[in-house]
Parts: sequence; C-alpha cells; structure tokens
Amino acid sequence: MKRNINLNRRLFRQTGVAIIAALMVAALVASIAGLLMVRQQRALQQLEIRKDTAEARAATWSVLQLVRLTLRDDARAGQPDHLRKPWAVPIPEIKIENGAMSGRLIELNGRFNLGNLIDQNGQPVAAAWAAYPRLLANLGLPSNLADNLREYFVLHAVQQGEKKIWLPLIDGHELANVAGYTPEVIRQLEPSIVTLPVATALNVNFASPEVLAAWVPQLTVSAAEQALSKRRSQYFNSPADLIGHLPKEVQAQVPAQLLTVKSQYFWSEMGARFGKVLMQHRALLDRSKSDMPVVLSVQRMY
Repeated sequence: MKRNINLNRRLFRQTGVAIIAALMVAALVASIAGLLMVRQQRALQQLEIRKDTAEARAATWSVLQLVRLTLRDDARAGQPDHLRKPWAVPIPEIKIENGAMSGRLIELNGRFNLGNLIDQNGQPVAAAWAAYPRLLANLGLPSNLADNLREYFVLHAVQQGEKKIWLPLIDGHELANVAGYTPEVIRQLEPSIVTLPVATALNVNFASPEVLAAWVPQLTVSAAEQALSKRRSQYFNSPADLIGHLPKEVQAQVPAQLLTVKSQYFWSEMGARFGKVLMQHRALLDRSKSDMPVVLSVQRMY
C-alpha cells in the first residue's frame, strides 16, 4: 500500500515537473515569437521611414531645381526685382501623392551684408564700418556691438607679410562667438543682416528703412520709411527713383554706387513631408555668375 502511495506521489511530481517545463517552454517560445514580431515591426517601420526619407529628399531636390529655373527665367527678363515678383510669394503646402511640399524664396540683397565690412584684400571698409553702428542703433541695439565685432576680426586676423588679413565671417551663426551677441540680439538682427561671400549692393525694392538709413548719414528711419513707402504702389526702376523721394538735404550723401534694383543672392527654403518624415532645407543661391543660379550651400534646418 505504501509503495503504491509513494509511486503515485512520484508520478504526480514528475507530471507536475513536466507540466511546468512545458509551460516554461511555451512561455519561452511565446517570448521569442513576440520578440521576433516586434523586431519585424521595427524593421518594417525603419524601411517605411527610409522610403519616406528618400521621397522627401527627392521632393526637396525637385523644388530646388524648380526654384533655380524660376530665377533663371526671371533674370532673362531683365526687369527690376521687387516684392511683387511671383517668386517673392511663398508657396503654401501642396499635397502630392503620399506627401506634401512647400517652399519660399528669401531675397538677400535687401539686407545689410556683413561681407561688405571687409574688402577682397582682407582690409576693413570704412564706409561699411560707419554704417554698421547706425544699423545697430536703428534697430535699438547697443552701438558698441560694432566694436566687439571689429575686435573679433582683429583677433582672428592672419599675418601676411607686413599686413594683417581680416577673415570674413563664414555665416551669421558665427556671430554667436562674438561678445555681446546673445541669442536675443542675433534674433533681433537676423531679419536685417546676411553674410554673403562677396560685397553686394543694396536692392532698394527690398531694403528695410533701418538698413537704408544705416547707409545714408543723417537719414532718419522715419524719412527712409516715408521714401520707401512709394514702392507699395510702384516699385523703383532705378536707385535714382528712390533718391528722388529722399529729403533734399541728404540726397548728396546717398552712396548711389551701393544701391541697385537687382537681386543676385537668395535663400531657397524647401519643405517636404512624407509619412512621419518632415524635412526643411535652406539653400544659398547665387545667380550673379552664370545663367543658371549656382547652389553655394545647402543646410538642413530640421
């Protein structure tokens, strides 16, 4: 009797162990299956993201080529560049298959070009250094920021023979390395300045009153604003058109050689959205050297 009881107990234990082992194996198999399923889902998601990324890049490139063609055809027309040009109107988001695209052109010859501060020989340009503190004052910023920028150029100058060569700024982001140029200051400056690889003339059809007044001694921002208001009804066909609307006492001070109605430099901002992928690029375009605008740089904004 005892033997039977012991035998039954052993069989029960063995059966229990077998069941537990079977359950553990089943759980392990389920875990592995779940892990494989998760990995498969992740792989599919990554594949989808790669596909969307490729489509977004292709769309961005297409927008850039369209922009270049638009600027080329516009230059061939030979007309003054002004705010009413079709390319000056931002393109709202356009739905396309599986995604959307958007873009806009930002004219840059209407800004104060920090590239004008240094000539081709790496020497400071007196007229530009006289204008820059006036721009700062017009924008409500401390004029000593111009001194800080000058010291920055001097500090980073290179000796060549008996001369010190000032190195131009690479882009506007470099201002963050200059004393006093806090993020708030740079944000306030940003709509009015640009850093271009060469000196440029100021397009009076796009210039703000603050920028125009910076280049003309004794011209107030309010007087500049009044003169520039004329372009709302009719754009300026030449710098002389603008000069004729300025106060007579300052007309002789206007650096006419620094004014223009043509634009050669632009930022092309291109956006593309496919699935979960959103891309925004900014390209610097130069149409001064060839028929088709040249892409000088491309930067991903996000």
